[in-house]
Amino acid sequence: MKYIPNFSLKFSFKKVIGRFSLFLAGLLLGAFLFMPWEVLWSQAFAFADSKISKATIQWGDFVSAGPLSFEVTNLLITTDKGLVITVPQLGMNLGLSPLLELRVKTGPTLSAKLFQTKSLTLNGGVDLAKLVRMDGLGGKVRITSDVGFPKWGAPPRTGSLVVRSDEVEIPGGLIAEDINVNAVLSGNQFQLNSFSCGQPIPVTAKGSATLNWKQLPQSSYNISGSVSFGSTERQFSKSGNLSKYLNF
Repeated sequence: MKYIPNFSLKFSFKKVIGRFSLFLAGLLLGAFLFMPWEVLWSQAFAFADSKISKATIQWGDFVSAGPLSFEVTNLLITTDKGLVITVPQLGMNLGLSPLLELRVKTGPTLSAKLFQTKSLTLNGGVDLAKLVRMDGLGGKVRITSDVGFPKWGAPPRTGSLVVRSDEVEIPGGLIAEDINVNAVLSGNQFQLNSFSCGQPIPVTAKGSATLNWKQLPQSSYNISGSVSFGSTERQFSKSGNLSKYLNF
């Protein structure tokens, strides 16, 4: 009777499994590295465009694309009210910290970062003339903001906003200089702590708004301050809802 040791059979079986696992891992890695990611991201944009009923999305070429990041040029968002947002270059990265980073490049770069702590930060600047297609609107604006959410998918609970600009061109041919905005958010209460601008018409103001997160245009606000015309200073006060200003 011929004896056949079992260990050689077991060893061969494990060896085959090991080699197959290495082959499969290499195949998956190759597919992962050489996947046409620009095509997949383009399909993701097309899917988003099909799901958004009140706006259309157009995009240009992908400068770079990978499984967790992309850079795309000439992003164009047009709302059903006719507002056109343009981004010469948009970058995105997925990761652990932050979970998500978006970079809006309009000359200066505005960076938005979303963290596991359910906080969102904004830091950087935008060129209004390149960001919004509106005759007579222009100027570079610097933005700093920090927003906290109670849970994913819920409206923000806390936040702060600081906006500064040396000058902003306003439709109608006016140029407002030295603009400063400082505001905070607590629950649905938005507090404009200070607003000021210099020439041609110096303005200072404070205000507040009670935000309706389900129908934001129906949020109520009040604002008061002073306007200077030469040596004459006039007080003003106004209240209402935001529908007139959020009609886009």
